Amino acid sequence: MKHNLSQTSRVFPLLIILIIAFLSVSLSGCADKVTLANTSAAEKGIMVDGQDSSGQVNDRSQVLAANGPFGVGQLTASPSSNEVVAFNSMHPVALQTVAWTSGNDDITVTLPNLILIPVKVWIVQGPFASQHARAIDACVTTSSIWTNERMGIAFNPFEIVDATGDPQAANYTTFDCSKKAGIEADIGHTAGRINIYWVNTVDGGTGRGQACQIGSDFVAMGSATGDELLSHELGHDFALQHVDGQASFDMTNIMHSASNTREFITEGQLFRAHLRTNSALNAIYAARPGLPTRDCAHGDATDQCPILNKRIWADGTFPAN
Repeated sequence: MKHNLSQTSRVFPLLIILIIAFLSVSLSGCADKVTLANTSAAEKGIMVDGQDSSGQVNDRSQVLAANGPFGVGQLTASPSSNEVVAFNSMHPVALQTVAWTSGNDDITVTLPNLILIPVKVWIVQGPFASQHARAIDACVTTSSIWTNERMGIAFNPFEIVDATGDPQAANYTTFDCSKKAGIEADIGHTAGRINIYWVNTVDGGTGRGQACQIGSDFVAMGSATGDELLSHELGHDFALQHVDGQASFDMTNIMHSASNTREFITEGQLFRAHLRTNSALNAIYAARPGLPTRDCAHGDATDQCPILNKRIWADGTFPAN
């Protein structure tokens, strides 16, 4: 009986291909998963630290529009950093240490609820009606930036006080930081919240603002400030510094010192705003009890501290990295 060798030679390669395909599908299913809980419907993002077959994984980021888990590959414990950092609109930054194993890990990270911060506004320079409207516009603009950029913070309440009739108001309409203690003592200051003073000029300009120090509970605003400036000055209260002159930032970042187009915050900045101990979120409001803190300096870029310009989402012309 004659064998059809050509037919047999075709069967074995096909069988090998099917086996390889089966193994590929099976192996691709071997991966760790990260699920985010207590989220809004908005797009979600994570940064992951650990170790894979190529070595150390540091701040590897992913974005997910759906509610399903993130597939983060097969990670094992790194000798330096093992964690997930999560971001989602209307929720604060979440940092969770993870014990990666050689198996298929299924990690759940629960995001905190929206942080509500009370703010008190003192209108020192009138007319009160127009400056009241300016303060409200600044509040709305800042709230919009925070929502769009996943800050996880909202004002509640945003209280406005008419101090234009105070007999000592005239002493502070031209403000610089040497008058900080005086304006607090003479006009008013409520502990446990950020106090904002609308005056005439700050450091000689009606369009300028001052927090007077990093991590304070204080902001002074000139009488003709742009609506987005409040997000910048509050950024200083949340332990953020200027980004002027850094190649990976431009005037659209909220921490540029001379801009009227501020709208973006990097995830590296958000990480610092929430985790630094001198941020007003921790030092003034104690808004993150029991949650981890980490004093990453402005220029730090380590396993424990994401680089300042780390972006999970693009910021204008700056792509995700």
